Amino acid sequence: MTTTTIRMPEDKYKEVQNLASFDGLSVSAFMRKAVLEQVEDVQDYADGMKILEEENERVSREDVLKEVLSD
Repeated sequence: MTTTTIRMPEDKYKEVQNLASFDGLSVSAFMRKAVLEQVEDVQDYADGMKILEEENERVSREDVLKEVLSD
């Protein structure tokens, strides 16, 4: 496992500590979770863009709403 160091202003670190504590996590676990979620979001976006480019199919807003709102 790799270790890294980041620098941030003390007031921002206190905010991170408070959020981590609220979630019941250590600061390290909280930061790791946040970074890995960001990596996953970026990968999901890239995958979605790739699919859109490959399929090259457009769907109207109306069709999307019909699909989402149908019972």
